[in-house]
Amino acid sequence: MDDRMVEETGTDKGREKDNEVTVAITGASGIVYGLKTVEELSKLGYTPLVILSREAEKVARLENNLDLREKIGKIATFFMEEEIDAPMSSSSYTVHTVGMIVIPCSIKTMAEIANGIASNLVSRVALNYIRTGGRLVLVVRETPLGAIELENALKLARLGVIFLPASPGFYTKPKSVDDMVNFVVGKALDMLGIKHKLYEKWKGTRSS
Repeated sequence: MDDRMVEETGTDKGREKDNEVTVAITGASGIVYGLKTVEELSKLGYTPLVILSREAEKVARLENNLDLREKIGKIATFFMEEEIDAPMSSSSYTVHTVGMIVIPCSIKTMAEIANGIASNLVSRVALNYIRTGGRLVLVVRETPLGAIELENALKLARLGVIFLPASPGFYTKPKSVDDMVNFVVGKALDMLGIKHKLYEKWKGTRSS
């Protein structure tokens, strides 16, 4: 990014990184999950560093009839997947951040990460978090899952990656699609230890 773009997005070398969260939005169905994550992090006082894939742009137009770059650009700093010179491409940068959420995470992205293929900024940054023991959450929105996908998920889980399918719970008695989206996003934030009020936590039951 040039100096003008850095100034516009508010990125500067002296900024503290302990409240930064990397959020990657890839080309799976469920772009709304990624948008909600970025919005909520901003509301909570965190600084989301967003990575957008080209496929995510296409899905956003098809599913939500929106310009993903324009939408995200109003609330957060973002980088495109080919910008491998972004700050997060270095593990010396990501090691000081809160963690990374790939939401939604495409099957292709999961496969690349599981097999150590750093073909773009998303997989490159995710591999940084794995090699440094950072927190990485993959919110996969795909069904059904075949043997190959399950093997990749198992490989990542054994490396400490959180595999979190976009499966909304119903014990919260959701009344809208937003409620179900909030549940999944809330679960993803839980995995990074981020407090929120997106859904009511399970309190258990008491015998009479």
